[in-house]
Amino acid sequence: MGNAMQPRWLYSRYFLSNIQFLCQKRGFFSDRPSKLRQQPEKIAVIGGGITGLTAAYYASQRYPLAFITLFESSMRLGGFIESEYVSLDEGTAVVCEKGPRTLRANAPRAPVTYGLIHALGLSENLITVPKQCLTGRTRYILYPDHLVRIPAFNNTLVRRHIAAVPAPSTLQARQLLRLLYVLATEPLFSGLLGGLLRSVCFLASRSPDIHDESIGSFLSRRFGHRLVDNFASAVMNGLCAGDIYRLSTKALLPGLWDLETRADKGRKGQNGLLWLRRRPRDCRTDAQRLINITLASQSRYREDDLIERLRNGPAGELETTLRGTSVFSFRRGLQELPSSLEAALIKADNVQLHTETSVEKIRHCDGGLECLISGPTGTTTEIFTHAIATMPYNHVLSVANMNNPPITTVTVMLVTLCFNTPFLNRPHRGFGYLIPNSVPAHQNPEHALGVIFDSDAMPDQDQEVSCTKITVIFGGHWWDGRSVASLPTKSEGLRMARRLLRRHLGITEDPVASVVTLQQDAIPQYEVGHCERMARFHGLLLERFAGRLRVAGGSYRGIGVHDCVFSARSVVEGLEIEGLTGLECFVDGEKTQTP
Repeated sequence: MGNAMQPRWLYSRYFLSNIQFLCQKRGFFSDRPSKLRQQPEKIAVIGGGITGLTAAYYASQRYPLAFITLFESSMRLGGFIESEYVSLDEGTAVVCEKGPRTLRANAPRAPVTYGLIHALGLSENLITVPKQCLTGRTRYILYPDHLVRIPAFNNTLVRRHIAAVPAPSTLQARQLLRLLYVLATEPLFSGLLGGLLRSVCFLASRSPDIHDESIGSFLSRRFGHRLVDNFASAVMNGLCAGDIYRLSTKALLPGLWDLETRADKGRKGQNGLLWLRRRPRDCRTDAQRLINITLASQSRYREDDLIERLRNGPAGELETTLRGTSVFSFRRGLQELPSSLEAALIKADNVQLHTETSVEKIRHCDGGLECLISGPTGTTTEIFTHAIATMPYNHVLSVANMNNPPITTVTVMLVTLCFNTPFLNRPHRGFGYLIPNSVPAHQNPEHALGVIFDSDAMPDQDQEVSCTKITVIFGGHWWDGRSVASLPTKSEGLRMARRLLRRHLGITEDPVASVVTLQQDAIPQYEVGHCERMARFHGLLLERFAGRLRVAGGSYRGIGVHDCVFSARSVVEGLEIEGLTGLECFVDGEKTQTP
C-alpha cells in the first residue's frame, strides 16, 4: 500500500567531509562532464517504466549530442503505473489506479520527483491530502477480528532511524490519549511493554558472525514474536507485500541495524567507524579497501549534491509548498507522470521510442555494447556506447548472461470496487487497513494484504462523483510458489474482494463498477543477503562490461516511485564517470541499506 519505506543513510561526518574534499579536488561534482571522462554517444535505455522514461528524459537533456533509444517489450510505456477512467451511472467517471496511487510528500528522495514534476509542467495538476486531515493521520490494522485505529505520526526518531511516515510530526493531546488507550487495551499490542523492557535492559549483543538478519528475527530478539507477528508483519505486508521472516533488516531498516551495531560496539568499549570494522577472510590491502570506501562515499556525495541542488531551485520551492502535505497525486491519476514523460521524449530530437521491442542479449565489444534486439520487423544487432538497464534484476541476469543469485519477486492482485453509496467504510474513515500474518485464517482466507479506502485516501480525485471507492490487495508472499495457472482469475478476484469487505466492513451493496488487475512479479523482495548480493553484482558488471552497462530501478535501491525516479537520475548524472554501475553504495558493505 503506497510506496516503499525510504530509510536514511547514516554516515560519519568527519570521514565523509574528507572524502568530499578529495572528490571535489578530483572534479567529481562538477555539473558538466569532464573531457577526461568517457562521453556517452549512443545510449540504450532498456525498459519503458517510470525508471526508463526518467532515465531517457534526463539523458536527452544532459547529453544533447548523444542519441538515446528506449526499448520497451510491451505495447505501452509507464510500467506498473497505470490509471484507468471507469464510467459510472449518469455519465460520471472515476479514476482507478492499477498500480501505485499516491506519493509521499515528505520522502527523502521526493525532491527529485518534484524536479521532474516542475520540468514537465505538472505542478498545477497536483492534488494533495494535508497531514492534519483525517485520512492523513489515520490508519488501521485488522486484529484479530476488528479494525484497530492507529494514529500515525512522523517524529524525529521514527523519521531518522526507520522511515518517513506520511503523517504529522507530533500528536495532539487527544490523539496521544487515544494512542495510549489503544496500546493499553488492544490485543494487537499485547506484550509491547515487556518487549520494550527486554529491549532496553536484557538484550544480548548480536553475534559478530551475523552480517544480515531478517526483520522478523531482528525485531523478535528485541520485542518478542507476538508484537512482530501482530503488528510488524502487517506493516511489511503493506510496504512490500513480503514475508517479514525473509526480508533483510540491513537492506530495509538500515537505521535500526546501524543503531544496534553501534550499541554493541559501545557495550564492548569499541570506538571507530563501522566501515573500519575488520571482516573475516578479507585479504585485500588497505589501499584496495580505501578505493572501495571512497567509491561508495563519492556515490553518496554525488547524490547528496543532487538533492541539495534541487532544493535550491524550483523543486525546493515545490517541496516547501507541500510541507504540510501527507500524500499527493495528479488530477487524472499517477499516469500523468509517465504520460508527460512520453510526450516530452517524443518531442526530443535525440530520442527514439520503441515499444513491442526487447533487448534479448547484451555483450561487451570493442565499440561498447553489442545488443541483440527483437522487434516487430525481426531481429537486429546494434552497438551502443552505454546502456541503462531498468528492467527487473532477474531479467538483467538473463540478458547479460551473468551468474549471480536471483532475487524473489511477488505477484499481487488489486481489486477496485466502486459503490453508489458514499462513505460505506464509515465509521472507519482513513487511509485504509493492513492485515497481519497472525490474523485467524477464517478472517482472511483470501490472503489479502490490506485494503485502501480510495475515496478517503485521495478525496479530491473524483470531486464530481459521490461514491465509495475501495481497493483490496491480495497475494504477495502468500502466493509464493504458486503457478500462474493457479492464480485467481479476475472474476474470482472480484468475488474474493466482495466476501472480504462483507466480512470485515459489513458492505453488502453491489458495486456499480470494478477494475481487477493482476501484477505478476511486480514487487522485488530485498531478502536477507540483498546488500551482499548487489555488491557482488556490481563487481560482475564492472568485470564483464567495464562500466558501460548501468542498472537502475526497483530491484536494487527502493521499490517506490520516488526511488525509481531518484535512481534513474543518479545513474544518468554519473554516466560519463568510469567505473560506475549504479550499485556503488553496496560496495564493501559501507552502505547498510538499499540506498
